[in-house]
Amino acid sequence: MFRRDVGKLATKHDAVAILFADIKGFTSSECEVEPEVVMSFLNELYNRFDTLLDVYGVYKVETIGDCYMVAGGLIRKDEEGFASVHGPGAVDPLHAVRVMSFAKLPNTGEPLKIRIGIHSGPVVSGVVGTRMPRFCLFGDTVNTASRMESTAEPGTIHVSEDCRQLLSKEMWRPTGGVEVSGEGEGGRGAERWLHPIQTRGFGVG
Repeated sequence: MFRRDVGKLATKHDAVAILFADIKGFTSSECEVEPEVVMSFLNELYNRFDTLLDVYGVYKVETIGDCYMVAGGLIRKDEEGFASVHGPGAVDPLHAVRVMSFAKLPNTGEPLKIRIGIHSGPVVSGVVGTRMPRFCLFGDTVNTASRMESTAEPGTIHVSEDCRQLLSKEMWRPTGGVEVSGEGEGGRGAERWLHPIQTRGFGVG
């Protein structure tokens, strides 16, 4: 069986902004409706989000259930106009701004409780697996962004101090030091920041 050296295919990125978004209470409400309804709703919602990717120059990494993951500063347009991964050492100075602009999500027209977490830092990207291989991101930056989302208040964007420093023009509200269990860099109880999700006017349904 052919085996590729994933280490040689991996790319180290010094600074990428990672965003996770999900819908509070979605998992429990999912049990109350037919699967076809859930699929139709998420398809329409994510189609709305997808339309913003190229507008703000961010890359959709994946969706898992109601969780939507985006990266800024990871992908660029090459000389022929095709998408390609930024090489080692290349940093998009607007990587956090792009993700924050995307984070001001469209108004879904539904009483959704969306929460968003963002963190900026180093990651490693690469393709893993031989059956249905996937382009994935690895590193503590990904884990921290996920924890920012899981500890966010519904209707807010929750960011780390590292990310806030890259987005100093935004109006942030300090959390007073939310404890993010298991977080590496920054430690427990470090200052976090919240920003209301400023929705744009187009709906689902």
